[in-house]
Amino acid sequence: MIRYFLILTSCFALWACGQPKQSDKVTGLTIDKNIKREVEKYIQNSKQFEPLADKMQIYENSVFVESYENDSLAFKSGRNPNKQLFKSFYLYKQLFKSFYLWKRGMLTIDGAFGLFGGIGFAIKIDKNKAALYHLLSSDDFPSYAYNKSDSLQFRLEVPCRDTKIILSEIPDSTKKQIIYGYVEFKSSFYYEAGNEVNKKETSSRVKRKDNMKIYFKSSWLALKD
Repeated sequence: MIRYFLILTSCFALWACGQPKQSDKVTGLTIDKNIKREVEKYIQNSKQFEPLADKMQIYENSVFVESYENDSLAFKSGRNPNKQLFKSFYLYKQLFKSFYLWKRGMLTIDGAFGLFGGIGFAIKIDKNKAALYHLLSSDDFPSYAYNKSDSLQFRLEVPCRDTKIILSEIPDSTKKQIIYGYVEFKSSFYYEAGNEVNKKETSSRVKRKDNMKIYFKSSWLALKD
């Protein structure tokens, strides 16, 4: 139970505002109920975290990523030898958490690889307009900054280009639902902290950016019973 409490607590670092008035038309995204079938091809339930299913969604999710350091490609998940789904992306799975929240008329959907902190996406839907950000969240100490000289932050929402958002539906703010979706983006550059000793950086920050494609399912984050 302590582990589960810590996971829920870590969600505050991932939390971005997000309670709404529903609309049939939201610019910046596509509503397609059929996305559920696609999502289920790439995710797998985790028995270990089934006790948290009524609080948030934690499951195994496929990773499609290209990561750049400075202006050079530092890592990509490779090529899938069986299905050329994303050409330069290779399929493998990691633990993934996702949830949504309504607050002051804004819907926020967060999803990230990793239990404590993580890397993924943040969708914000406000005044019938959707925006997609690359989400970076650290747990033990602030690790990210928009610029090299900025103060490090626990949570960073990096602007993106070439974005795509597909949702199975806009969730009803009065109900607890599971929604399904897909995002893809190319992030702007951001900076990650170097090595740290006694809460002081001992090496230079690294300039990074990521291209990601993520299938996900998400539910309302229940912080209280």
